[in-house]
Amino acid sequence: MADDGERRGREQQVTTRPSTTAGAEALDGLQALSDSAHESDELALQTLQLRSTEALALQHVVRADVEGRSLSPTMLSGALRLTTAGVTKLVDRLARAGLVERVPNPTDRRALAVVPTDTARAELARAYRHVQDPVIAVIDELTDAEAEVVGRFANRLAAALRTARALRTVD
Repeated sequence: MADDGERRGREQQVTTRPSTTAGAEALDGLQALSDSAHESDELALQTLQLRSTEALALQHVVRADVEGRSLSPTMLSGALRLTTAGVTKLVDRLARAGLVERVPNPTDRRALAVVPTDTARAELARAYRHVQDPVIAVIDELTDAEAEVVGRFANRLAAALRTARALRTVD
């Protein structure tokens, strides 16, 4: 439970509060999680010696590889919301750092795919282990019913935030 000083600081960031005490505690918990995630990301970026967009790009490239998908520079551009020219420069920097390679796209011989190197996989795992290990440990402590509730909540919140972002870009 957050102390009064922490709660007041968080209330300054949020203009509206949930209507119940339990909802307010949940919001406080989400804010604490957000703060911890931000701090963890900063530590990972320092470890990787990358900018946040570069690390995010590398995560997309590794995730696509793990899932067995080809990731073209154009697809990466869409995922990062960057211009194709910006992604070209970003991929150039990651390639010079030995973290990605451009290879022929296995499904379209005219195109290229961006794939991670073994170094990239190892560096991401090392940089984010301080996040991944405790997250998995806490999830493993949940009952199946609790994990299902957390999963539903996280997916509903993510969808609501995506919708809100989409509506804001239309304004």
